[in-house]
Amino acid sequence: MKKIAIVSDSSIALTNEQAKELGVYIAPLSIIYDEKEYLDQIEISQEDVVNLLNGGTLLSTSQPNLGVIIDLLEKVKEKNYDHIFVLSISSALSGTYSSLKHGIDQVGLDNYSLIDSMTLCGPVQESVHVILKMNKEGSSPEEIVDYLNNEYFRNTESFVYPLTLEQLKRSGRISKGAGLLASMLKVKPILKIENHGDTIEKFKTTRTEQKVLDEIVKDMKEHNVNPKEHIIYLAHLKREDILDSVKNTFNKEIGDFEYKV
Repeated sequence: MKKIAIVSDSSIALTNEQAKELGVYIAPLSIIYDEKEYLDQIEISQEDVVNLLNGGTLLSTSQPNLGVIIDLLEKVKEKNYDHIFVLSISSALSGTYSSLKHGIDQVGLDNYSLIDSMTLCGPVQESVHVILKMNKEGSSPEEIVDYLNNEYFRNTESFVYPLTLEQLKRSGRISKGAGLLASMLKVKPILKIENHGDTIEKFKTTRTEQKVLDEIVKDMKEHNVNPKEHIIYLAHLKREDILDSVKNTFNKEIGDFEYKV
């Protein structure tokens, strides 16, 4: 087992406490409103973001500041790890991968693996556990990276069920076709990012919340998603009200999954 470090951006959705427990170094994204930038979970909290959204404020995000990345990587470098795994949100959705690469070059790291997850949030968070487990079992950094790139990240998919498409439309993170849904009334959109997808695309539109879940279940079955081989991440922003419905529907229709919220 090697002495390793894991670096990621804050879209991995770990709290500061969780990151510290897992030994993950976080490069904070920037959250922008009123033409000012705030470091995610450092200068602006989750509650601040919720309050701004509830007040109708349109927020945007930017990749981590290069200076912040350099400072973080220099601290990591000083601790003389055997190997450093650097995980990035999909390069198709953010400039974070490029910023991390620039930071690595500036600091002069030579014992690292920079991994473009081509996905986001839950699957990236779970990859931390994969890295830690494989390292504990004695896998080499090369074996871990090969598994992540060619097996793990190719067996993920993410669904997005937004109350509104305004944030995604304004940030350019959905295609023009999906953006047209923003003007539709009484329709519940489901968006999907498949691994290595360039954008978040429209998947289905339905009339009820249960239909949303039914369409997701149908797609999961078509892709052979099952409790023995898959974990379900439920990433939400103040939507505890539908978590039980999601779990109950998935468990009834497919099986008893392990959930991470």
